[in-house]
Amino acid sequence: MMRRAALFVSLAIVMSSCAAIGITPACGGTEIIGIFKQVGDLVENANVQSSDVEIGTISKIELDGWNARVTMCIDEGEHIPEDSRLVVRTTSLLGEKFVDVQPQTQGPPYLADGDVLDTDQTGKASELEEVFAKLASILGTGNLEQINRFTTSQATILRNRAGDVREVLDRLRRFTDVLDGRRDKIAQSVDNLDLVAKNVLGDSGVLESFLRSFEGSSAVLSDQKEELENLLVSLDRFSRVASQLLNSTEAGLDKQFRDLRPILETAVANSGNLRTSLETLATFSQWFPETMPGDYLQLDVCQAPPNYFDQGTTCPQSVQNDNPKSTGGDSVQAPDNAVRYLLHVRDLTGGSR
Repeated sequence: MMRRAALFVSLAIVMSSCAAIGITPACGGTEIIGIFKQVGDLVENANVQSSDVEIGTISKIELDGWNARVTMCIDEGEHIPEDSRLVVRTTSLLGEKFVDVQPQTQGPPYLADGDVLDTDQTGKASELEEVFAKLASILGTGNLEQINRFTTSQATILRNRAGDVREVLDRLRRFTDVLDGRRDKIAQSVDNLDLVAKNVLGDSGVLESFLRSFEGSSAVLSDQKEELENLLVSLDRFSRVASQLLNSTEAGLDKQFRDLRPILETAVANSGNLRTSLETLATFSQWFPETMPGDYLQLDVCQAPPNYFDQGTTCPQSVQNDNPKSTGGDSVQAPDNAVRYLLHVRDLTGGSR
């Protein structure tokens, strides 16, 4: 029994001596390496933990450029996901430091023997002495007075406005609740936007062709800039002249339309009678040559303006047709603005008179 105890003591002394001179035993599990920007007072043989459970030890700490290269031996049977973070922490306020393994997901893929985690997956937790040092720097540079003025200003701004602040916070809470309730639609919108971006990238050839043609069009427009300016100036002048012309002829056009209105009203009101008269006249002109062969008929139609009801009026042209030497005699003449229609039915049998 004494020999066995002595053997254990000798073995412990040998292992501690090897560790003291830098000789570390081989790792029986998975060896991983972490590159840290700083590790503080972390020492070799410190623990490696995950969820406050020890899963390995620190095998070696050495300088790698301006960073610390920490080699860790993970116990056999322990698996660490590849997306894990390595954070240097302390066991208590003034306790010893260890490496905390913080997996971001559960399950494979896992880190293999010899894998290296770079500085984007490592870090160091804030310590109490660092907080005190930063506080001392703030107090030493006189920033405490600035903090005092800031808090005083905030108190002045918020005085007697607790209800308004509470309402703003309540609205912000409701807004976040709405966003949370519509997160599926927001995610779908983001996916649709991603699909649109992929489609645009997929049609990059068409887009490039459009941009090239647009570049050519822009160059043409740039070359014809002076012509376009002259065209716009000419259009401006034309619009001013057209506006002046309309202003000067507005009264005359308005009078003509007012004079034309009763004529059109009369024509529309008598359209049925006019159609019947024309149909009767067509039938008459068709049968009259057969009853009086070799003769011809001249029909003078005189339409007086509206509200002109004098009886016995004749058209001056009709009087001249009856007697070329006559100037109208004693017959009542139609007013000058009468509308006259002269309808001549020629000899349909071939006569030349």
